Amino acid sequence: MRTHLIGTISIVSSIVVTLAAGTQPVAQAASAFKLTKVASASSPIAVIWHPQTKAPFVVEKTGKVRMLAGKPLTPVGTALDVSKDISDGGEQGLLGAAFARDGSRLYVNLTNPDGDTEIREYRWTGNAAVVGTQRLLLTIDQPYENHNGGNVIVDADGLLWIGTGDGGSGGDPENRAQNLDSLLGKMLRIDPKPDGTHAYSIPPDNPFADGGGRPEIWAYGLRNPWRYDIDSAGRRLFIGDVGQGKYEEVSVVSIDRPGANFGWKLREGLHAFEGGDKPNGAIDPITEYAHKDGCSVTGGVFYTGTSLKGLAGRYLYGDYCKGWIASVGKRTDNGPWQSRRLGVTLSNLSSFNTAPDGEVWVTSTSGTISRLSGR
Repeated sequence: MRTHLIGTISIVSSIVVTLAAGTQPVAQAASAFKLTKVASASSPIAVIWHPQTKAPFVVEKTGKVRMLAGKPLTPVGTALDVSKDISDGGEQGLLGAAFARDGSRLYVNLTNPDGDTEIREYRWTGNAAVVGTQRLLLTIDQPYENHNGGNVIVDADGLLWIGTGDGGSGGDPENRAQNLDSLLGKMLRIDPKPDGTHAYSIPPDNPFADGGGRPEIWAYGLRNPWRYDIDSAGRRLFIGDVGQGKYEEVSVVSIDRPGANFGWKLREGLHAFEGGDKPNGAIDPITEYAHKDGCSVTGGVFYTGTSLKGLAGRYLYGDYCKGWIASVGKRTDNGPWQSRRLGVTLSNLSSFNTAPDGEVWVTSTSGTISRLSGR
């Protein structure tokens, strides 16, 4: 059994990432990029910006959301403290947070003291969540301590996307990722608005809204989608999915294609897992890498900034254990997916975050928050 947020960093200098079938490796010369530390925090796993004030907030795995302010930036105050409401071992804790489009609500993804996933909503005023306004949207029983997913994002329509791991252990022993009656090993999509006595609503275009599976499910066949992002302009969902013992992968699917199957546990990357056959219509990753090059993919963000020309139209991701950062994209619409290392590293790489200006900040559970820029 392999967990996601463990291990020590061993920095490597190789540039080319192993690619999916039909893709071509592209080598890159001396790095045109650098990482500049902008702040420190306790086990940061994300930075989020309030959509109205543009103020940055660091999300700490240990249970707090704190505003970053001053020069240099420093965590100040406590916008939200759920440290007494969480289990905080290994892959557990406060694992993700996102603001509503208008900034009036904060959504968080955490594991409670029993180790089960909770998706909560808080009202937001000024620079803090309002104490006592907690509303529990969704609880998911977790049979094991690992593979809790953890991300939550809000799309352009105000819907919540929630990535869930397969429940843990190793090899998905109860086959939850392919089971449409389980919320584990899935990409869920819900409307946080209440529906009668229900805490949330089901978008009518969810693939199983009318039956055949849990209506919250948007896609399935995932092992542990720790981080993912939506390219709103291209209407694509990019997912970094943590592998089992051999391969890590990044996949992409149109958000106009609900019901996608990413293949786990029948497939690990492009390969059969324990002799499994590829499900009909299953989506292959656009890039993968073997464990000689790392141990646990940290999915990232689709680059929307303007200062880093070499990253235009590309998705950023990296490896938690070896710390390298890479991007994947196409030179032409009909061309192959190409992946390349950026030549910069960050130990214990936990997340990529898009600032209001479209530029990218990167967090490490070692305690640093850095900004990616050109040299």
